[in-house]
Amino acid sequence: MSKTKKVLALLMASMLTAASMAGCQNDSSSGGSSGNGGDGAEGTTTVNFYGSSDMDQTVEAEIEAFMKENENIKVEYHTIPNDDYDDKIKVMLSGGSSDIDALWIRTPAQTKQYMNSNVLKDLSPLAEDSGLDLSPIKDTSLVGVSGSDNDFYGLPVSGSCWMIFYNVDLFKEAGVDAPINLTWDEYCDLAKELTHTDGDTKYYGGLCPTWTMNLGASSAGEYLTDDAPLTRTMDYLEILHRMYVDDASHVSVEEMSVDTFDVNAYFAAGNIYMMINGDWTFRLLGDYEPDFEWAAAPLPVFDDVEEGSTVGQSSYLCIPKSCSEDKVDAAYKFIEFYTTSDEGTSVIASFGDVPSYTTDAAMEVYQESVNVEGVDFRFSAKISDEQGTDPHYSAINDAFMEESKLYLLGEQSLDDAMNNFYSLREEALAD
Repeated sequence: MSKTKKVLALLMASMLTAASMAGCQNDSSSGGSSGNGGDGAEGTTTVNFYGSSDMDQTVEAEIEAFMKENENIKVEYHTIPNDDYDDKIKVMLSGGSSDIDALWIRTPAQTKQYMNSNVLKDLSPLAEDSGLDLSPIKDTSLVGVSGSDNDFYGLPVSGSCWMIFYNVDLFKEAGVDAPINLTWDEYCDLAKELTHTDGDTKYYGGLCPTWTMNLGASSAGEYLTDDAPLTRTMDYLEILHRMYVDDASHVSVEEMSVDTFDVNAYFAAGNIYMMINGDWTFRLLGDYEPDFEWAAAPLPVFDDVEEGSTVGQSSYLCIPKSCSEDKVDAAYKFIEFYTTSDEGTSVIASFGDVPSYTTDAAMEVYQESVNVEGVDFRFSAKISDEQGTDPHYSAINDAFMEESKLYLLGEQSLDDAMNNFYSLREEALAD
């Protein structure tokens, strides 16, 4: 059995286990019951919407606002724990489940994968019938989820942007300037300088989660599907090795690999100077009530890359092909309201996220709801796509993550990691 087939077999086994476990949990639903996929009161259409637990507050507020304007549509929310969400949804969609009328999909790569698996409904005829103006998103957020005939398969929810978040109090105590417009080398030097131990407490210069192991490369315009050798990608892996291993200035890969690891909780504990994370931090960090002032700064770049360059992506609301025809119009009406209307986008903004389909109303709400120094860097950033749009990108990224972690854990050299990745990539592209 090839290495790729072994990896896929293990992934499928873990997916089925996660889906089984998640299926044993009770879905929480807006309006009380979990819904049975049928209509409610006479003349009322019930739409079953599935989303991740990370978005509960936003979804519940969207449903409340939507149902006030659409009394003949009842939206029931089925929430799945965030860590289980992708696996359970994959199993449900691949099995042709009729339980889902509309759903959230986390990344363009996942949406593209489902699109090419022919399990999502083309939304373009519905958008045309409703008269939706696609110009604000057509050349940006729709690119990754569109076909060759102006068809598209998801409406983008909120855009993201990777940045630095830093503990203002710790920087003031150290007498160090804010980490604005650093190169990766400068960032590593600063993190090493700030790392120290005081009594039983280690103060880390930085925290960089392992979710996006080619972050520095993609912000410089190099993607995992580009021709080998991926020089930027290798350079960034060496930066990560310096952070985690050589300088030990960042929370280690081993510590971040435990199931209970929570990046925002770690930063909120107060012993970390800088955290590399996405702008969803503006929404989530406040829930941890850190007892220090914190601020944002631009993502570091390579020496020859323009300041402010970073990456981001949209998540999407979609309708599966398995949605019954008598519910499609109602499901589409809900996701269009959620993602494009003044009221729907303002709800997104009120929880600290930037709608992909930006409206003046939403931007006013965002400025009122996010009062953090450095938030302006979010809007002056030069944001490139975080992931490529190849339908195999999700599988390719998984392979890259596994090989990269083995390198960072000292189990193989950088050259071996890249050569193994190239082989796995070739197999994935051949499927």
